[in-house]
Amino acid sequence: MRYDRGSSLIESLTALAIFAIGSACHAVWIGQSMATHARASRLVAATTIALSLEARMRVNREGALAGHYESEARSLSCAAGCDWREIAAADLWLFHKAIDRHLGAGASSRVACGPASECTISIAWLGRPVIDWSFRL
Repeated sequence: MRYDRGSSLIESLTALAIFAIGSACHAVWIGQSMATHARASRLVAATTIALSLEARMRVNREGALAGHYESEARSLSCAAGCDWREIAAADLWLFHKAIDRHLGAGASSRVACGPASECTISIAWLGRPVIDWSFRL
């Protein structure tokens, strides 16, 4: 007499193998989703930071055309008034501070203005370009 209660070892191992494959696929999907989310977050942050600096450069056009957005960044209080060179240094300091806060230590940046009032703001993360923002003053 044969009893058909429960499941056999083969059925149990088959179900376990199917569950393991499904779990592994789910883990890969979650990892890829998190990596895509991180890239998108870096892109949004870099775009926002670049737009902010572009607006500051448009306000301080003389400082941008003179090349002072390519030089030293430092914190200043312009409550008593600053010239365009000091405003450029303060804007660059705020730019670098925003990059450090939102993108972290792996981020690097470069600001360059060339002939015909053409400027570029480049932001990279771990050596890979995130954004190259070009605009005309």
